[in-house]
Amino acid sequence: MVKIICIDARFWGIKHTGIGRYVENLIDNLPIELNVKIVLIVHPDQKDEPKLAGFTKYYAKFHPYSVAAQFEMLSLLFKIRPDLTHFTHFCLPVLWPGKFMVTIHDLIKHYWIDVSATTRNPVIYWIKQLGYRIAVLTAVKRAAMVIVPADYWKAELIKRYRLDPRKVTVTYEGVSEIFSQFSILNSQFSIKKPFVVYTGNLYPHKNVPILISAITKLKLNLAIVCARSVFVDRLPQSKYIHFLGRLTDEQLVSLYQQADAFVFPSLIEGFGLPGLEAMAVGLPVIAARASCLPEIYEEAALYFAQGSSDDLAQKIKLVIGDNKLRQDLISKGKKQISKYSWSKMAKETWQIYQQAIKN
Repeated sequence: MVKIICIDARFWGIKHTGIGRYVENLIDNLPIELNVKIVLIVHPDQKDEPKLAGFTKYYAKFHPYSVAAQFEMLSLLFKIRPDLTHFTHFCLPVLWPGKFMVTIHDLIKHYWIDVSATTRNPVIYWIKQLGYRIAVLTAVKRAAMVIVPADYWKAELIKRYRLDPRKVTVTYEGVSEIFSQFSILNSQFSIKKPFVVYTGNLYPHKNVPILISAITKLKLNLAIVCARSVFVDRLPQSKYIHFLGRLTDEQLVSLYQQADAFVFPSLIEGFGLPGLEAMAVGLPVIAARASCLPEIYEEAALYFAQGSSDDLAQKIKLVIGDNKLRQDLISKGKKQISKYSWSKMAKETWQIYQQAIKN
């Protein structure tokens, strides 16, 4: 008898940053089995996406975090009647009675709850914060299995929600081939060297003001790659900053080939994929010694004290000025990325599907 596995793919694609990469690469690398049918729930924008052409698709038009999406997803799931649903983010329909598993990418909103983390009205923010807490609680308590991207988050989930450790599985993410299998690309950027790169959003927990302070002290250029402009106005102003907006993977590789270092000052991360992508291109990485980053990067990054712009400035200066250190970090980075594979992640997830269906 054919089993139906439904994957919530509403966050598919690079425009959804790290979660989007996770969903896209999971679906790209899933094995094919005759006794299993994969059904996707996607946004209508993905109707003609070639990568998804071989799947049965249902369309969810409402924003995943909205109340309307709760009822829309319930309706779709009752039509599909899957044997197992994989919610790839915490925003699942809390009233769904069927068997499901969930990926919890991080618990950042549990730890960073100040209104500085939003541009919304504070009342609306606290209402959404309550909804978020209910959704995560429902997800981890009722799920047949929970997937997380790092041991750091497995430990945090078990401690906070008193979960059975056997219920929580770590599946490390991977690095797309374009970052490790590339030729020298023509540069489209005219940023004066030396310069460093930061890729990611600009939420307060990303700790970008520390980086801006450090590069201003060094009188060094900083390229910021950010798909969203939220919080740009709240950053310290500096003539050394170059905001590049959203870039394609090809453009990002080109930028990394030009840059002198990648700096990841974040105070808390789900996985830290941008640093691995930079390592794959051959760019030395400097990171805060915070949350899961030492677990993921190990000895392949140079760490700084997360609250010190002086320490960060010193580490940037070291990487740019010490060629031996630079080459050592590049070599270690190349070895480090070999530990991570989207194909391996998808195979491990498939095994979890099989386990969840049987239980």
